[in-house]
Amino acid sequence: MAEFIKADSSAPGCRQLSGVTALTIRHFAGDSSARAAVLAQGLNWPELALSVSGQDPYLAWRSPQETLALGLRGEPLHALLAALAPGRSETAVAIDLSESLAVFELHGVQLDAWLSHLVDALSIPRQTGQCTRCRLADIAVLLLRLDPERVWLVADRPVAPYLSNWLSYSHQAAFEAVR
Repeated sequence: MAEFIKADSSAPGCRQLSGVTALTIRHFAGDSSARAAVLAQGLNWPELALSVSGQDPYLAWRSPQETLALGLRGEPLHALLAALAPGRSETAVAIDLSESLAVFELHGVQLDAWLSHLVDALSIPRQTGQCTRCRLADIAVLLLRLDPERVWLVADRPVAPYLSNWLSYSHQAAFEAVR
């Protein structure tokens, strides 16, 4: 989890996280079994659209029929995966996406200024506990605001090198050119 963009007192930094467990929880509208399985593992269900709940692992609303579960602590998510294995519920299922997704942690001061160089300004989750789906360099991403100076950026793993380059390029343009 080494930083490839170093944070300092005047600019944010970035690192690609390793060892993240990622699940997609798919469910029908009005389903209660997915929420019940999450709560049974001691995790918090995101009650509102475009919200994030929990403290590692995090659960993020991705669409009305999908919630994404992400965490560096994999144990609760492995238990959730077993609880929502195919066939355990008629209306919900959990699928392991750990090898399919890349997670970048953007952190530090002036984070929103940097994000405004990467995505549409209206797509930046401004409050802790919010998430947004948007496009960064024409790549679909999910942004999770974990605290005022920390955002997780989630994307498909095959595009991670491309996103790393865009993050570095935009950081240089936003911060290093003015120093």
